[in-house]
Amino acid sequence: KSAIALPGVREPPAAPFGSRPCAPMAGAASIKMMITNLTEKALVSPDLSNARRRSLSLFRDTVRHVPWVKQTYQVKYSEKAMTKVVAALFRERAHMENVHEIDRAIKKGRMDLEEVLHVWQGDMHVNAFFDKYLEVKPMAKLQAGSFLDKFYSNVD
Repeated sequence: KSAIALPGVREPPAAPFGSRPCAPMAGAASIKMMITNLTEKALVSPDLSNARRRSLSLFRDTVRHVPWVKQTYQVKYSEKAMTKVVAALFRERAHMENVHEIDRAIKKGRMDLEEVLHVWQGDMHVNAFFDKYLEVKPMAKLQAGSFLDKFYSNVD
């Protein structure tokens, strides 16, 4: 509490127990990143080489913020695994040749990065994203006399 109480001025209420304090945007370069996101979302690539440069820039920015995202959102996976997921998602779209589709993907990627860096997404959103790609789910085994076995064999 403040040492001097001013009349008519109340202190803000304390955060509820267990809530995460408001985290600042990622690192000291937050203003630079904000400007980069704004300018990159507004740009239109004139050719494929420019679109490639912009997509590599988005990849670098995303990978650069993986440690901050892991700490802020308390992701249970290692930074190396998170980086592999990001790299795999970029490689999935490496075949794209249409400049307009690439620009649209870059804009969406920039918006997603901005939402994560401003802590507009919740812990569950970010964790569910990585769970989708990293969680190994056991396959349910059919029992020998199950309904499906009988159905496939055409037996009552």
